Amino acid sequence: MLDPASLPHWPYARAVDQELAARGIPAGAVRVDRDFRRETALRLVFTWDASRCAGPGGIRLIWHDDTGWAHSLLRPDAVSAIPRGPLTALRRVYATPRDVAEVAAALVSWRFRQYNGAHHGQWEQAAQVRAAIDAFHLTVNTASPRTSPALSHGPVGAGRTSSS
Repeated sequence: MLDPASLPHWPYARAVDQELAARGIPAGAVRVDRDFRRETALRLVFTWDASRCAGPGGIRLIWHDDTGWAHSLLRPDAVSAIPRGPLTALRRVYATPRDVAEVAAALVSWRFRQYNGAHHGQWEQAAQVRAAIDAFHLTVNTASPRTSPALSHGPVGAGRTSSS
């Protein structure tokens, strides 16, 4: 098991998750993926199934450390997703947790209809997390496959997020 608190993007995941919880929006997940096309990709995934969303399916928000926020629509069968691309309302890779929660609330509750405005704010701890992620990439990308950190699922925090 990988301790999520040891992940360089954990502070951002925790801040976004806390803001979502404060608004009554359910949990997400923290993942570290090994993607050989992109070296090591760090990402956050927040998912709401059809039972929590307006419309016929669910919503998934995905954050990558190099590209920022994107979204997908989950089909009603909850087995497959339709990628929708970048979440253009969030203009920064490290959008403020408040902005992320506002956009998530609009997507979950109104299915894009109240999706007004561009959220330009940047999270105040972005520089520290970027530096930690850069150091993480150097460590993981220079390690042999046998010495790379174990990437597995496990509960963390208040049971709201998981790591892989």
